[in-house]
Amino acid sequence: MSDETLRTPIETELDAFFGQYTAGDQAKGLVYGITTDSGLLHATGFGVANDDGLVPNSDTVFPIASMTKSFVACAALVARDRGLLSLDDPITKYFPQFVAVGTREDPCEPPTLGMLFSMSGGLTEDNSWVDPFINATVDKLLDQVGKGMRYSHVPGTVYEYSNLGYTLAGLAVGRAVGRPIEDFVTDEVLVPLGLTSTFFDKAAPEGVARATGYSLDAHGSWTAYPSNVSDAFAAAGGIMSTITDLARWVTWLGSAFRAPRGDDVAVLSRASRRELQRMRIVDVPALTVQSDGSLQPSIGGYGLGLRISLDVQRGTLVSHGGGLPGFSLFMCWHPDSGHGAIVLTNSHRGNPSQLCTEALGRALARDRAPADTIVLWPETVALRESAEQLIRSWDADLASRIFADNVGFDRSLIERRAEIAALIEQVGPLGDPRPASHVVSAATPADVTWSIPGARGELLCMIHLTPVDPVAIQEFVVQAVPSDRPRSAAPVDISPRRAYLGENSITPLTNARVVVPRGSTARDDARCPHGPPAQWVYDLFWLFIIERGWVGVGRAVMRRRRRR
Repeated sequence: MSDETLRTPIETELDAFFGQYTAGDQAKGLVYGITTDSGLLHATGFGVANDDGLVPNSDTVFPIASMTKSFVACAALVARDRGLLSLDDPITKYFPQFVAVGTREDPCEPPTLGMLFSMSGGLTEDNSWVDPFINATVDKLLDQVGKGMRYSHVPGTVYEYSNLGYTLAGLAVGRAVGRPIEDFVTDEVLVPLGLTSTFFDKAAPEGVARATGYSLDAHGSWTAYPSNVSDAFAAAGGIMSTITDLARWVTWLGSAFRAPRGDDVAVLSRASRRELQRMRIVDVPALTVQSDGSLQPSIGGYGLGLRISLDVQRGTLVSHGGGLPGFSLFMCWHPDSGHGAIVLTNSHRGNPSQLCTEALGRALARDRAPADTIVLWPETVALRESAEQLIRSWDADLASRIFADNVGFDRSLIERRAEIAALIEQVGPLGDPRPASHVVSAATPADVTWSIPGARGELLCMIHLTPVDPVAIQEFVVQAVPSDRPRSAAPVDISPRRAYLGENSITPLTNARVVVPRGSTARDDARCPHGPPAQWVYDLFWLFIIERGWVGVGRAVMRRRRRR
């Protein structure tokens, strides 16, 4: 039987995928959208959003609950970049009445704003407790804070989700800028970005097409929840929005990791946007058993108002969910490619976050999205060519020009020349050079591993350049791979800096895109079928596995991924 080569559009596939959710009574209504690096690509709604029978679409307004947190964190960095506050400020600078106990170090230093925004403030998790207090006034909240609070960890040491801590950090930003946090977020983030259908719930305009939250009762009937308005907890979950606006939001955030474009809105610098999406506290790693029985390593943590996950195939993924009585919502995106997915439902049944993550995975697989894009320095390309020339025909003058002083210091050039001659003898004679776009691996713009074909195998060659100008080669490694050793069994990363990882134990199918600068003697870019796009992801995974004595489990995970 031949393979089917014609595929349905991703939009058609995902419409069928999400349509099952309302058909199976997991929600009364659902709307989802998928994005590319240009913004919203497609959106479709199912079921009904409210008792008027409105079919949800990309402009239907939903409360987004904890997805609010990324907007507030963005506003906090706007204030920080203007010199109005520091993420290192202790919360007691803004709320002197803050007192908490419960650690072995009592009385310990209070959490900073950065700790509270990154869910590492030491306060115990409170998702079950917080819902009835969403509409509590600021005075009531601060009165409760003044009565004392409880730590479950020393601040700054452990990830633990705290709506209360985030709320206090948001209120602190309001005090630092001299106006309510809701007004600051609206004026400095929402309006400049053109998010015209995004607002705090207590400022929601009349007449908007708005979703109602529902619960399925014991008789199988949907029962509506009364609408709720946040007050003190607005910074933790008080925003309402639409698929259209959220698509613009995730595209703008993720664009900070891609090449600059002329239409960028400078609400927050690219560097600060990346800071939002950089892991500040690591969560406990895990091996998750998927519904198909496969094992998925889970490595992640929290940035500033955003969840950061490290996927061993796709690299960095950013996400956040939200939940309120009658609503469950999720957004996730892949910064390097611009692909993203958003789902809004008006029920707290089911698991729309899993659907959203799966939809993003399907879009990434369909587009064969790389985990990372590595743009080689022009000098990396040029010195690779010079190093290959040296390997093929040793020249002392050329060696002195391209090598940093440490290369001859680590091992004499005479020894290196003799070693290379012996390696060529093993696999030679050498064939014609491969183009610069042919890359075995590249971990950074400053290093590259490539191969030189031979009659009886190949040479694997690696260079890593110095951090100072004029750049030179500080690492130079050549290994022989005989022809009877297939590529799948050959090493792909031969850097001495990562020698402790071994040749094959942490090199599953990798997924990097290597860009060769324009003007060099090669095609502009090439997929790197072997090189590690985010080597530290694998490092972290394997260090955890080894520490726990689960090497057998780790190898099983990698075997499964190779088979897939």
